[in-house]
Amino acid sequence: MLNEIVINRYNLLRNLSFIKEQNPNSLICAMVKANAYGVGMKEIVKILDEKVDFFGVASAQEAVRLRKYTKNKILIVSPIERKSVIDNDFSYTCCDIEDVEFLINKKVVANIHLKVNTGMNRYGFNSIKEFKCALSLIKKSKLKLEGVFTHFATSDDYVDKQMKIFNKYILVTKRAGFKPIIHADNSSVCELKNHHLDMVRIGFNLYNRFSDNFLSVAEIKSTITQIQEIKKGELVGYDRRFVAKKKMRVAIIPIGYADGLSLAYLGMKLNIKGEECEILNICMDCFMLDVTKLDVKKGDKIGILNNLNPISKFAKYRHTSEYEIMCNFSSVRATRRIIN
Repeated sequence: MLNEIVINRYNLLRNLSFIKEQNPNSLICAMVKANAYGVGMKEIVKILDEKVDFFGVASAQEAVRLRKYTKNKILIVSPIERKSVIDNDFSYTCCDIEDVEFLINKKVVANIHLKVNTGMNRYGFNSIKEFKCALSLIKKSKLKLEGVFTHFATSDDYVDKQMKIFNKYILVTKRAGFKPIIHADNSSVCELKNHHLDMVRIGFNLYNRFSDNFLSVAEIKSTITQIQEIKKGELVGYDRRFVAKKKMRVAIIPIGYADGLSLAYLGMKLNIKGEECEILNICMDCFMLDVTKLDVKKGDKIGILNNLNPISKFAKYRHTSEYEIMCNFSSVRATRRIIN
């Protein structure tokens, strides 16, 4: 295939090792939702399967796919999907008392994690009263309270406010006689404000360089499929988005907006072999790159996402988060290869 995602096994294991060093007494939940943030669920699980305690996904559909690759515990972190098949093969998240009642009425034996909203205001229980009622129902049911967790919105001092609220729910849980896995910290919070809870959930920073303690795991490589010699006044691509002001050489690269490279990247410059090369136009299946100053030819390999063109560079150009960029690139049509 013309495009390739190269996964660095050493860097992935080094990132995991750092988290374990910071949390020697905690379980590890490796988040592999959204195809392992675009890196590749199958490949990541192959490397980490015997080195973590849980894998985390966002949906029942992802959980079913993940089960093909592992016998490990799988936690679905999003709310219960009413139309999905509920069984004891996965751990489910209950975000309110209705989720708990739904599972009880289904008369299933299942592991559940109660999610608490402590200030992110996305999913989770919003009151101690409702939470206590849920605990009472669980105690009388076939459900097993495997975990209680929250989700931090930031890694700054707002974490302290959220943790103060979460501690109240932890106390209520223990007073009710439960001993679930308590988890809240992600890898960035662990590094800055470690709470040393029962489990750490690691996602984005498992795959990307968040600080000097983390390494980038994946690179995207592509192939020049054609070189066009363009004259002054000629168009490049659709809709007159680029008209040549001089004679130039343009490389066609088979990654387009169907692969996550949106039109918002027009004008961005990629560092190719030490030269800053401008993206002139983008189509569904390819983009056009100014290689006038480069000695390249059809068939040459070039790096799209790498140390010279890190994910932070794409995010800065788009004025958005690195999370969004990484998920956008999850749709790149490419083969995946693990290197050591």
